[in-house]
Order: sequence, then structure tokens, then C-alpha cells
Amino acid sequence: MPISLNVLRELLVEAGVAPDVAEAIRPDVPLLRQGVDSLEFPAFCLVVENRFSLSIDERDSLSLRTLDDFAAYLHAAQGEATSTGAPPGRISQDWREVEGGRSYEVGPLRPGDGQGVAQLFYMIYGDRYPVEDYYIPERIEALNAQGRLLTVVARLETGTVAGQGAYYQSSPPNKALFEFGQVMVDPAYRHTAMAARILREMDRLSRAMAQADGFFGEAVCTHLTTQKLMDTQGYVECGLEVSLMPAGTYEKEGAGCQRVSCLLGARIDRDRPMALYLPECYRRELAFILEDFSLDRDLRFGGPGRPAAPETVFERRRFDFARVERVQASRIGADFPGRAAALDQEAAARGLAVVQVFVNAGDPGTAYAVAALRERGFFLGGLVPLWFGTDGLFMQKLYVAPEFDAINLYSPRAKTILKFVRADYDRV
Repeated sequence: MPISLNVLRELLVEAGVAPDVAEAIRPDVPLLRQGVDSLEFPAFCLVVENRFSLSIDERDSLSLRTLDDFAAYLHAAQGEATSTGAPPGRISQDWREVEGGRSYEVGPLRPGDGQGVAQLFYMIYGDRYPVEDYYIPERIEALNAQGRLLTVVARLETGTVAGQGAYYQSSPPNKALFEFGQVMVDPAYRHTAMAARILREMDRLSRAMAQADGFFGEAVCTHLTTQKLMDTQGYVECGLEVSLMPAGTYEKEGAGCQRVSCLLGARIDRDRPMALYLPECYRRELAFILEDFSLDRDLRFGGPGRPAAPETVFERRRFDFARVERVQASRIGADFPGRAAALDQEAAARGLAVVQVFVNAGDPGTAYAVAALRERGFFLGGLVPLWFGTDGLFMQKLYVAPEFDAINLYSPRAKTILKFVRADYDRV
């Protein structure tokens, strides 16, 4: 895969270079002449090594002066990796052309289909999809065998994969809540009923997934297609992730903005009764989100009383390429304000664009956590049923300017959620 200069600029930020300096870097001019100092340069080399799983020896490092030098070096390293079966080489080495006009069948992934799925990811996202697994054919097939990923493919009569969709375990701590998405079709078949047939098979499969309590999806807001797909699958809109992904992830599809927002939707098939401890300040917004779900909930709105537990339980995951950190706050302790402050300060120092915090709404300290987050500039994102097994109240903070006017939404309900989110952003 070609190495994007935008990826290298993001790695400069990860190494400690100021974001505005990294953005202004010319690829053909030595880094040390453009504001990258003698400490940041070796840090950048280390970040590159970690990101691409290689070791830059001392002799090679002397020839690496510009971003163009690094891109050429990494391209050569990927070429060498082909013979050892590394992901980029495997995709290009075993590339299978997709021929138009062929008959096809739709069904679960079979051994040998991983190559076609990896090709689709590369065709749509280039090298920018944030999860490496989907570029590795063997890993795609292994995840399906383990039941952590359930892929539906459209397989041509030649055996080549021309389209796919999937359910997969992703961010939710509740692994019985699967993500729905990754519906992709080769351009040669976008004028056909292939996508509709994939979606019908996915719906049939989901009804038989005994391991799934429910499903959620993230529909991009640069166009309405994926939002309509969620609607036809019976998903209820429940949140808005503002400025979630860099537009470069979708550059082949035409993003039209600096960062892409995503609409959250969920479908709950197997509910369980529970009490939710929700902040009074969001009574109207959260009641609206919950009203279109058929859930058994005891809603307890209140103020930010200090929780009895002394310590908060956090799980953190950073998506370096996207400059996003996602935090799961499964237990709220009295130390939450300090934890939130440290999280915020670290995000700013690292040059992140977005921090998301999912708070366990089944914890009596939820309102306490929300109050502390709001003091740090976090605003409402939504509420996702069964995120923790209990529901998850989603808060977010932006370290970049939002592009609310670039958010395209399909349903009146989604537009109302946007009004709630934007109004809370303005308040905090």
C-alpha cells in the first residue's frame, strides 16, 4: 500500500510535533529545517518503527531527511515484506480482478474469501482504515471462525468477492452487542441489486445470531446512503459522533469536509430490565432518545451526588490515525473529576482531535461523571442501549472546530438529535 503523507504528518504529531507545524510540513524539504527539533526527529523515527513494525538501522536513518524520504523507505520496506507474507504485499501479490457482468451468489464467508474482503477494504479506504485486521486475509477468516466477525459476501461465479457486509465485535464492553456495517460493493456492481441482496442476507443472519443481544451502527454523515441502510434494517438513531474520522479515510468516496461525523443507531433484539441513573440536565434529550426503543427501563434522573465507590474504572483505547481516544467508564468513583482532568490534559498535549467517553448509565454515579465531564468541555453525544450490558451514556469533546453545517442527516429524528448535540456544544 502506498504510504500517505497525511499518515506521516499524523505520526509527527504523535511524536510531539505541534499539529500546525506538522500540517505545514513540505514533503520535499528536510524536517529539521521546518520546525521539527533534534528531540522530535528521533521520536518520530520511533513512532514510525512502531506503526509499521520495522527497525530503522543507523545507516538508513542518515538518509531519511524529508517526508518523501520516509515514504520511499516505507514503500521499499513493504515491497520486501511481500516475500514474507506481510499484509500489504499479500493483498497486491494475490490481487484478483473483479469482472463485471458475472452472476453471483450471496452467503457467509468461506475459506479463501479473505483475500477478496481485504481487497474491498483497500479499494474503498486505501491504507486508511483504522483496524489492520481487515487488510490481512488470514485474520479475516480466523475472526469469522471464532465468531467475533460474521462476514456476508457476494461471490462471483469466478470465485472472486465483489461485495460484503459484516457484524463484528468492536468497542462496546458488552461483546453481545455487535456492530453492523462495512457494506461495500465493487464499482462494477453498484448498479445492480448486490448491496440489497447482501443486506437481506445480513438481516436473515442477524435473526439467527444467538450470541447477539443487539446491534449498533455508525452511519457516515457525508451522504445519506448508509443512514438509509440502517433505517431499512430497523435501527433507531440514538447519538451523533461529531468529527469522528479524518476525511482522508473516505477520500475515495468524496467526503467534502475536514472530518466526518457519524450517526449512531441501534437495534435491540434481547433486552433486559434495568435501572438507569441519568443526569437531570439531559432529561429531555435522553427521554427523547429512549422513547422510540421498546426497552424496560426504570429512569432515575438526579443531580451529581458524590459516588460511594472511591475509584473509577476506565478502559482506554486510542486510534492514532484518527486522532481519537475512546474511553469506557464502567464504574464511577469519587476520583472521577481528577481522572477526567488528566484525560483532557493528555489529549490536548497529544494533539488528539476527539475524545469520547461512554459512561455506564447503570452506575448511580453517572450524573456525577457527566457533571465533571461538562466542566472540562465535554458535551452530549447520545445513549446506546446495552453498551455495557447496561446502557451507555455517550459524552464527547472536540479539540478541532466542528463542522455542524456539513452534517447531512436523513430522518427527522436524527435532525432532532443534532439540534440537542449542537445546543449542548454551544452551552459547554
